[in-house]
Parts: sequence; C-alpha cells; structure tokens
Amino acid sequence: MKGSTLDETRPPEPHDETSPDVGGETVALPASTQAPILGPERRPEPAAEPEAEPGVEPDVERSVEPEVKPDEGTEPEPAPAPAVPFEPDTGPIPVLSPTMTHPVGAGPETGGYVRLDQPQPEPVPPPSVDPLAAALGNASLLGIGYFLLRKRWLAVLAVLVTIGYLLVSALVVRTMLSHLVLVLWAGVLAWHGWWLAAKSGTVSSPRRQRVLGGAALLPVLLVVTLLRLDAAGIESDGYAARDSGDCDRTVAAVQRLSFAHRLADPPLVARGEHATSTCVRIAASAATLRTGLSGRTVGLSEGFRGLAGVLRDEPAYGNVVRVVLDGFLADLPKRQDCEVADVTQWLREHRPDGDALGRAADVVPGLEPRALMSCGDRNMGQRSFPLARARYKMLVDTYPTHELAPRAKEGVQKAQWAIELDAVRSALGTSAGVRPRYCEASTAYTAAPPHARPGRAYVAGSTEFTKRLPGGWVVDDVANATVVLCVGPSGEGSVAETCRYVEVGGLRRRSTVSFHRIAVPVRAIEVTSGRVLSDTTLEIGGATCPEFLDNLRSTGDVKEKVTPTDADVQAAFTPLVSP
Repeated sequence: MKGSTLDETRPPEPHDETSPDVGGETVALPASTQAPILGPERRPEPAAEPEAEPGVEPDVERSVEPEVKPDEGTEPEPAPAPAVPFEPDTGPIPVLSPTMTHPVGAGPETGGYVRLDQPQPEPVPPPSVDPLAAALGNASLLGIGYFLLRKRWLAVLAVLVTIGYLLVSALVVRTMLSHLVLVLWAGVLAWHGWWLAAKSGTVSSPRRQRVLGGAALLPVLLVVTLLRLDAAGIESDGYAARDSGDCDRTVAAVQRLSFAHRLADPPLVARGEHATSTCVRIAASAATLRTGLSGRTVGLSEGFRGLAGVLRDEPAYGNVVRVVLDGFLADLPKRQDCEVADVTQWLREHRPDGDALGRAADVVPGLEPRALMSCGDRNMGQRSFPLARARYKMLVDTYPTHELAPRAKEGVQKAQWAIELDAVRSALGTSAGVRPRYCEASTAYTAAPPHARPGRAYVAGSTEFTKRLPGGWVVDDVANATVVLCVGPSGEGSVAETCRYVEVGGLRRRSTVSFHRIAVPVRAIEVTSGRVLSDTTLEIGGATCPEFLDNLRSTGDVKEKVTPTDADVQAAFTPLVSP
C-alpha cells in the first residue's frame, strides 16, 4: 500500500535521537553518550502528512514514512552493503535515557541508576555564625556556641569537661583558685567560639543568634547568682549564730546547704563544713568538761585543753567557748559538796591560761570553803575519817581567816581522834582469849583521858579472872577506857601454904599438899598515850588447906591452887586499874 510501508533499505540516520526499543520499553539516550558528530549535523526534514484515503482511517499507532522519490537528474543512492558477520559495530552506542529513574531500593550506593537530568547536590558550606553569639553560647559552659557552629563533638566534649571539673571542684578541691579556674575555662570556651565563628563568614542579621546565645548564658548566670546569694545568706545566718554563742544554730544553718550550693560556690560550702567540724570539736570538749563536774580531774584537764585549742585555732568562736564555760560554771554549784570541792581544788591548782578560761578560777573562793566543810561533815558521817580530816585541813590551810575556819579546826581534831580510835580498835581485834596485836605494838588514842583513879580498864586477852572485877572497873569499848589490860593465861604462882593430909580408910597413906597462888601475866597500857604502864605477873591469893581434899592424884608432895574469892581477884588487879 502506498504510504503505509517503511523504506527498509534506508540506513538509519547517524544522529537519530529516537530511543531504541529495549525489552518493549522506550529508553532515552543521554546526550553525553551519543556518538561523536563527524560532520555538519543533518537533521531530517519533517515528513508530510499522508493523505487519508477515503474509507480508510489513518494508523495512529505507527508512523509511516512517505516514499521518497529520487529527484530527476540525480543518481539514486547506492544500497548499503550487507553487514559482515562478527564485524565490530561502529554505529552509535545506545545509552540510558536522561529521564530514566532508578527503581525503588536501587541507587548509586546499591549499584542502581541515577537520574542525570537533575543537578547533583553540592557540599553544604558550614553556617555563618555571629562571633558574639558563639562566645555567649560557649560562655554558658553548655557548648551552645559549638552547636550553632555544628561542632557537636566539641559541644559534648566541653559539657563533659565542665561537669567533670564541677564535680572535682565541689567534692575534692573546693578552693577559691579552683573557682577562678572554672571562670577561666568559661573564658577559653567563649574565645574559642568567637574565633571559630569569625572564620565562618559574615552574618547579615546576627540578632537571632545573639538572642539564642544570650538565652543560654543568662539562665546559667541567673541560677548561679541566685544559688550563691542564697548560700551567702545561709553563711551569714551561721556567722550570726556563732557570734551569739549558739553553735547548734550554726550547724543547723550549714545543713541547709545543698549539692546545688556546693556546685555554685564550693569554697563557701567548705567553710560551712569547717564551721560544723569546729562546733563538733567544741561540743566534744564541752561533754568532756561536764564529766569533770563529778570530780574526775581527767575530764577537767581534757575539757579545758580542748577549749583552749579551739580558742587558739579559731578565735572567732570565742563567744561559743564563753557560753560553754558559763554553762559549766552554772552547773557547778548544783553538784554534790564533795564534787564541788574536787572541781574547785583543781581549778585553784590548775588555773586555765588566758582570760576567757582563766575566769573559771574566779569562782573558787566563793564555792570552795563551804564545799570543803560540807564534804568533811559528809565524810565523817560515812566514817571516812582520813578524807574528812583532809577536807577540814585544806579549809584551815587555804582559808585561815574564813568564818568556817574554827569549825574546820575542830573537824580536824575530831577526824584525827576518829582515825586513832579506829587504829586502836583494829589493833585490838575481835578475837577473845588471845593477846591481840595491840599488846605488842600499841597506838595512842589521844581523845582518851589520862589513866587515873578511878580507872576504867578494857581487857584484852583472857577474861578468866577479869570478869570477876567490879562493873565500874571494866568497860566494853576501848573508847571509854583509860587503860588496856593485856591478860595472858594463868599459871602457877608462889606457895601460899603447905598442909599434910592422911588418907581416910584404906592404907592410911600420907600426903603433903602445897597450895600455890594463881599467877596471871598482865600488861597495862595507857590508852591516851599508848605507853606501857606495867608489864608484870599478878598473883591472886585465896583459901588454902581445906579440911578435906577429894581425889588426890598422887601421894607424897602434891601441888594445888588456892581458891580465890572476888575480893582476892580485885585485890590483885587494884594496883593496875586504880593506882
């Protein structure tokens, strides 16, 4: 059919830009991959629309190229030579169309295709940041300036260094120098942010960035300022309590400091902790001093030594020490008399150094005399005679002109007599029938009157005959005696009479019986002086030669004792008891 067939013998145009048919799809060839042009570009003239035959609809799906007739007078173009098998193709190389997009899931990274008609993204230059904004953001110690500069790692590093230094400064170092180093660190961050921003370019409208940097810095400054002001107020309350002498309020004020205050002002918190430790030190010394109120000299010594050390190391706590000492002196008169006497004696003998503590000894003259007198009386009642004598004697020796001195002198004498009497009683012992130690080493009881008529005797040792003495001669308590009679066991004395006897009945044997006086060894010791008045053997006489003797033990010469009467015993002891 004319106009409906293609000229299959016509070679393709070398610059035909129509896409080859690849797998039933039309693929566009990019211009960058077309075959090079070897001559002037020849573009085909547009073909004329074929006339439609009547009754035949034009084929819209396939374009028909009109038949070209050779011009008259020209030679026809030779037919193309057949392709040589296995010859390299020198025609144009088909390439992908610029409009081809890579399938889903494919791309340059996965080996897919990229559209070449779109512009490739160029590297994004770093943003321009205002130097002042960067400096303000970094000065907040939060790395905001680095975030503005897109230096995220620097920002994180700056924050970590700041947190680490804050912890070390708050928990370990806590000095003013470390606080200044933190300020210097903020200045370094601000300078570095300014320097980096200065190289990033000029910002046409830096106001927004500066507001952001200031918004980061101002809250930090505000929080730190408020925390430091609050900490300063707490410290001021602690100082006021310290100056008023109330260490408990000082410690309570320091306990109001939180960890946030520690981060904002470590030196102030360190001062607060030092104030707490000083108050604890004072409290320990005060507690030790209170134990000394019971008369323990060790507590007094350690307590005053501790307070003196506080005054030497921390003079600002003088009022606190004054309050502690006032409490000690106020409690002293409320204690028992003997405890007051012990404390005042220690204060008098170990007057604390300095005016602050030395005034404790000023109360001694007003308290010690009466305490000594009362304590001596208490000791006398408790039969602690040596202690009582020591209290009375201290009062007499230390305050000889005091109104209580005469009574104290009497107390000394009474205590001395009581001590002597205890010594005599202890030497006499309580055992009966045996000569006690007193008889060999007597001691004086100066309260006893001198031995004189009528004497009163205390019998130590055997009472075989002394119990037959009159009741007014012998006493049961040596305190009421003038003489001590150390009586030994009786023995055979001299012969009083010899008589002859004849046995009645039986063998009528004869015996000679000698009647001997009773010999009693006696040592008389004067109680008041402890000297021996007499050391002799008394012979007690009695009845001899009775008419009858029963049960003679033997014949020949026999010895018997006389039979004394009470008068005989009294006569024998009279020279010792009533000279």
